[in-house]
Amino acid sequence: MSDSSKPARPADPPLRGEAAWRAEKDAIAKRNEEASRRAQARRQAKYDQQTARMLADERQERARLAKRRP
Repeated sequence: MSDSSKPARPADPPLRGEAAWRAEKDAIAKRNEEASRRAQARRQAKYDQQTARMLADERQERARLAKRRP
């Protein structure tokens, strides 16, 4: 049995016309912004890895060259 002492909240009517269009447009813009943030974070992580790799390679090269010096 259901509790009928609490009145059921009526569902919001679906948006129509320009309101529906604007709501969909805002939802798309929000998804695009989130995707852009994720892509930027991935690019930054890749850049950081490449920089770290280049610095490590440079340190190894300097150490190798230092050993060759008389």
